[in-house]
Amino acid sequence: MNQVINRFTWKIGGAAGDGIMVTGAMLGKIFTRAGLWVTDYSEYPSLIRGGHNTQVVQVDEEKIFTHDQGNEILVALNEETVRLHAKEISPNGVIIYDGKRLKIVPAMIGGRKDINLMDVPFQKIAEDLGGKEIMRNTVALGASLGFLKAPFDLVEAVMHDAFDDKGDEVVHMNINIAKAGYNYVLENFEKEFPWRVKQKKSEKRIVIGGNDAISLGLIQGGLKFYSAYPMTPASSILSTLAELAPVCGHITKHAEDEISAINLAIGASFAGVRAATGTSGGGFCLMVEGLGLAAETETPLVLINAQRPGPSTGLPTWTEQGDLRFVMHASQGNFPRVVVAPADPEQAFFESIRALNLAEFFQTQVIILTDKYLAESHWTSEEFDLKKVLIEREKLAKLKAGSDYFERYKNSQNGVSQRSLPGQAGGIFMANSDEHDEFGFTTEDAGVRKIQMEKRAKKFRAISKYFSEPTVMYGPENADVTLVTWGSATLSCREALRKLKIMGINANILQILYILPFPAGSVAQALKNSKKTILVENNFSGQLGSVIKEFTGQECDEKLLKYDGRPFWPEEIAEFVKKTL
Repeated sequence: MNQVINRFTWKIGGAAGDGIMVTGAMLGKIFTRAGLWVTDYSEYPSLIRGGHNTQVVQVDEEKIFTHDQGNEILVALNEETVRLHAKEISPNGVIIYDGKRLKIVPAMIGGRKDINLMDVPFQKIAEDLGGKEIMRNTVALGASLGFLKAPFDLVEAVMHDAFDDKGDEVVHMNINIAKAGYNYVLENFEKEFPWRVKQKKSEKRIVIGGNDAISLGLIQGGLKFYSAYPMTPASSILSTLAELAPVCGHITKHAEDEISAINLAIGASFAGVRAATGTSGGGFCLMVEGLGLAAETETPLVLINAQRPGPSTGLPTWTEQGDLRFVMHASQGNFPRVVVAPADPEQAFFESIRALNLAEFFQTQVIILTDKYLAESHWTSEEFDLKKVLIEREKLAKLKAGSDYFERYKNSQNGVSQRSLPGQAGGIFMANSDEHDEFGFTTEDAGVRKIQMEKRAKKFRAISKYFSEPTVMYGPENADVTLVTWGSATLSCREALRKLKIMGINANILQILYILPFPAGSVAQALKNSKKTILVENNFSGQLGSVIKEFTGQECDEKLLKYDGRPFWPEEIAEFVKKTL
């Protein structure tokens, strides 16, 4: 073997309950602590238990943004994994499996002779060391590390991270079982493979997913109240914030439904604390009336919509970017709102902080658009620089005791009125869902209506002036082609840039980070400066493309749209660009 390759894709498949995700998560941490870069992605059906589950972990010496289409190592805990994924295995790749439970015949792997079969008795090894059948995944973890000739010393710390809450006995049993799987491969398989985990100097990095980054960003941004009803793929924001609430001092409320969730958050914000709520598209449907209430009462609010394919229940555990137009226009009437679509955990962290700032400072509603791919996948990341965190609080009104009513909705140059909180002397005003005068009293007067509508609309112009970076560019300035995209599709485009560079194609990316207020000037200029533009987004109709045309009058030269519930493979983007050019 002449070459050691520190880049590979590892995939495990089995049924729900086989420990698929925990195994992938532990390997991701092990590889990161070995000084490598990692990203993982899980696929699972909308079932309480059972069904086919997979976890893929991509590893690289350089910073990586998404996973490749093929994989070098397939760990098969059942027959279905082999039948579904053998075709994805790279030439001379390997299937690691338990021959006592699974018999692989040539037809299952398409008659391929370039796939290596590595029979490891997962169940026997686990049970011989006092473990249960479910611990087959731990043997598979050790066997995978053995195949990769990875240093085993990193396993112990990761096992403690995963199982410390279950006691020392469980931790040490898992370490011993993983070590047995590791040794079995080293002792029983002599063939050399190019894929290796060659440990590098370990930098101080973290492994984090989109939902975790949003949760931590909200906390860092001063969140004091979060309410939600569980809905994939937003659910882990609720569980993470609930777990951290006793330590961080905020309240997390599991509401009975999404209508209650948004109204609880509105109530908390009305009372003066920074509040947020989160859901997916179906739950956001139920929140729409509450969104309008927050707009009419000018109550600050952050809403998270973790997208999944619709309409209706759609594909509950898969990914898509189909809710852009929906959140832009949700609720009846016209009112300003901010829509931001982070692409990676770092953006998700910092934009969650900024969302709380924007909501409070401009007394508006900020919608964070994410999706299943960003929400539930994980990436190796540099630690977030907390020196960049900026908390901007609004200045509450200075009230005069003895005054009867307060001009809560008084017209102003930027559309933002001073706010009083419940219980303040001299700060009484009316707040309900009807149009109102400056004191909040319901009115149907045409002149007052016109003033209040225009007052709220002024916030759009004020918010637009607030931003210095509503768009993000990646790659060289003078490129042959510009990929125009948003949200998590940006990650696939960034990985595609690496492949295009190898092909000799000079490309760059325009990511539109803030959809509302739309940065028409910077987008129009970027498109004008581009030689050729390709729209890349995970939906059927090219929703961002229509928004670009609406605000700039310009269209991208080509479209690459994907709407099968899966994220983009970087290979398909690179091939499309090559074919287009």
